[in-house]
Amino acid sequence: MENSYKAFPPGWNNIRVPTHAKGATLAGIATYTPCVAKGIWGQRIAWGLVSLGGAKLLPGRVGAWDPPFEGEGWDRLIEQLRGIVGDFDSHTVYERRRMRRGLMMLLLRGETPVGFVKARELPGDGVVREELAMGLVEEAKPRSFQAPRVLGSGQVAGWRYLVTSPLPPRMHRMIEGRPPAEMIEEIGAVLSPLQRQNGTAQHWAPFHGDFTPWNLRQFGDGRPWLIDWEDCGYAPPGADEVVYLATAFAVGRTLGPIPLPASEAVAYWWEEMNRRIREKLEWGLELRQLDHGLLEALAAGEKT
Repeated sequence: MENSYKAFPPGWNNIRVPTHAKGATLAGIATYTPCVAKGIWGQRIAWGLVSLGGAKLLPGRVGAWDPPFEGEGWDRLIEQLRGIVGDFDSHTVYERRRMRRGLMMLLLRGETPVGFVKARELPGDGVVREELAMGLVEEAKPRSFQAPRVLGSGQVAGWRYLVTSPLPPRMHRMIEGRPPAEMIEEIGAVLSPLQRQNGTAQHWAPFHGDFTPWNLRQFGDGRPWLIDWEDCGYAPPGADEVVYLATAFAVGRTLGPIPLPASEAVAYWWEEMNRRIREKLEWGLELRQLDHGLLEALAAGEKT
């Protein structure tokens, strides 16, 4: 399966969108989940340009992409994916090379998305947690949000992968304001069957673990979609709401730090975010606006 791609969005270039058909390019652009104004407008402009004239109007050069699989691993993965979703002839690519190495792809049959793939190097514990969590969501049928369905999973060439139904291939947005209290409650209820790890405090509650504006997306007027369940588990009560509010400030959705009353959840995220920052620095990565904004918001809660 030979494809040509353009890198998107400009500046980051971490998504490869196929260029063979307008609909396929638009589907690739729709996999981007921006929250800051620059990214939001960049996605809208790109969407408009491609809608008018196809991939040739998207900035950047057309190029190839080399899969991060050795030997026949890529061919075996493609064969297994076709066994799950049926035939497909192209895909978008989102690839991580540092920190948590991984690969995500939107599979396309012509211009129609037929599946979304997330792959992580073994042991791939996050992919296992995500599959379990999404199964619980499908079984619970929550009223305040929805999530993709699990289509299949497997292992190949030292990687574990999960295949889910794709999100709608159209423009979307983050929700405005605080997430509804009903949604926070339903997330906890849906994940209540999750097993506690040894040493987990008995008063800790189930949580999504990456409940951020870029993972909660609104398509039209229906229920929002909640994605990326890799980090689900148990944390101090209120942990999901705390990280959502802190992140909303960090990406510029509020003019000042959202009041976060001192709590165990704030302390939990303060420690976790500092751990992630230390890890980034060890990798030689530069800290971003998001990192500084999260610490500022959490620090305000720590001092109250």
